[in-house]
Amino acid sequence: MKYTRKLRHLLILGCFLICPLVSRADDHTEDMRSFDIGIANKVNGSVHGFELGAVNEVEKDFGGGQFGFFNVVKREFNGFQFGLIANRTGHSFEGFQAAVFYNDTQEELRGLQLGIVNHAGSLNGIQIGILNFNDDNKYLGFLPFINAAF
Repeated sequence: MKYTRKLRHLLILGCFLICPLVSRADDHTEDMRSFDIGIANKVNGSVHGFELGAVNEVEKDFGGGQFGFFNVVKREFNGFQFGLIANRTGHSFEGFQAAVFYNDTQEELRGLQLGIVNHAGSLNGIQIGILNFNDDNKYLGFLPFINAAF
């Protein structure tokens, strides 16, 4: 009796851990307002909420938080992005962007970037890392350790 109860509990726990990974590994075509968990999360619309996965990709705007190895948002981003390897935002970013290796904001960064290499199209905030690139800076395209512009 105790053996079957433990087995049943393990099966239920396994379903809670495995099912979200399998069900969220496909594309989402609509806007999402929720918490997305999976190995590879791709949303073709906008996201308002949180994403947790190895790779997270959003085709439109994002508001909330992203956690993963690689995080990509193709348009506007408001919130925080934590990437073990890299983060990339195709348009403007407002908030906190942190990755071990590389952070990239194609247009304006309003907030803080923290990583080994940071890039912003224009900067209205602070970059902390070994190499900090700001395309708006006409005199010196990069600064080591810290870069700030307001």
